[in-house]
Amino acid sequence: MAALGPYYATPAVLALTGIALLWNRRVRGFLPDDVPSQGRKQHGRRMPLAGVVIVPPILFWLLADHRYVVAIAVAAVAILGFVDDWHKEKGRDFDWRIKAAGLGTAAFAIPCTQSSPLEDPMRFLFAWALVFVLTNAINFLDNTDGVAASVAGASLVGATHAEGPLAAAGFAACGFVAWNWPRPLCFLGDCGAYALGLCAGTVCIESLPASSALLPFALPLFDFVQVVTVRLCLGLRPWRGDRRHISHILQNGGLPRWLVAPVLGAVTWWCAGW
Repeated sequence: MAALGPYYATPAVLALTGIALLWNRRVRGFLPDDVPSQGRKQHGRRMPLAGVVIVPPILFWLLADHRYVVAIAVAAVAILGFVDDWHKEKGRDFDWRIKAAGLGTAAFAIPCTQSSPLEDPMRFLFAWALVFVLTNAINFLDNTDGVAASVAGASLVGATHAEGPLAAAGFAACGFVAWNWPRPLCFLGDCGAYALGLCAGTVCIESLPASSALLPFALPLFDFVQVVTVRLCLGLRPWRGDRRHISHILQNGGLPRWLVAPVLGAVTWWCAGW
């Protein structure tokens, strides 16, 4: 079981997502919906947030490799994200302080698997912040068809050289792309995006202090920093969704919507190739 190649996560998620969407539509609705609005996604009908489907395969590979702390952290942010998705469907804002505390605690656990906070406090704080930011950065990109899944997939598979349990998270994201692009039937939502983001942060800090550790994750990090900076300069809350992300900028510049995910995925893969 532990020797099962991480690339099997792609067909697993491909099949599980199809089954989940069919069950949600025909048998019992268990997935939260992203309702049409003038927000980031710009879809014209209620769209299921099916990112919870990618979590079990990710946990399977992590547990098979005895990565118990990472598995618990991924499960925690996924549950937090799933609750947040349900709150958004009902039009209620989930308290940002609860989300920040939950994400911060899960992010704190990741560098603890490598060293004690007391050994090198500054490096530990940097690693903690990096995991926290990447967890949110991948979620920020879940605004256009296929973008978050393709960027997360390219960065995780590239950074891990397609090996190990965290590569399975990247392959899981690749399997989800088929349902999220070019004609989306669902989105990741906070649940799936947080899970992929935490895996991305884990891979990133495990590559430190290599100078190239940040390259596979350069695009989501850049998008996060520029969006938060602009929002703060405009006096807006940094966690409020808007249309100032890289994906929106490309569309405003004339790039067809269906091309945004392949372009950003290719850029991420190129960065990871370095």
